[in-house]
Amino acid sequence: MSMLSTLTSRAALVVYLSVTVVVAVVAGVFAYQAGPNQPYRTLNVTENNVAIHGYDTVAYFTENKAMKGDAEFQHDWRDALWQFTSATNRDLFAANPDRYSPQYGGYCALGIAAGEVSDVDPKAFTIQDGKLYLNKAIEFRKIWREAPKSHVFMSDYNWENNRRGMRNVLNCPNWPACGYL
Repeated sequence: MSMLSTLTSRAALVVYLSVTVVVAVVAGVFAYQAGPNQPYRTLNVTENNVAIHGYDTVAYFTENKAMKGDAEFQHDWRDALWQFTSATNRDLFAANPDRYSPQYGGYCALGIAAGEVSDVDPKAFTIQDGKLYLNKAIEFRKIWREAPKSHVFMSDYNWENNRRGMRNVLNCPNWPACGYL
């Protein structure tokens, strides 16, 4: 091996290793900010254990809009408090909670498709094939609605098979910088 090819090979190796280290460090910083594999609850609840920020999950289906519930009309299901606008809605939910509860534990459906667990804006909702999907923001709902079947496919897969591997961005201090979009 000539002296020139040895230097070129060593220089190439040094450049390659340097770039690899920089990429690994940058990737690690972003992963740290997003909080990979941090635990989260099966249901998205507030610090007071209220599901979907106190919005009436039945009203999405009956009124086709997001309506804030009332603690007076509350039901305990799966260790969470679900609030409703009326006793009628509370009773409908109590009789069939799986029909009315949001998909993916009430976490952002588009986030689940992207492999991330994030909170929602209860006003950013979609009813698709008789199921309630919530998203983090109205902008995310727009993206969700562009290809709902594809997003449902990915979200279902991640929720069933990759739940432990999803990044937790529930408490991300500088969202969307550490989020998926």
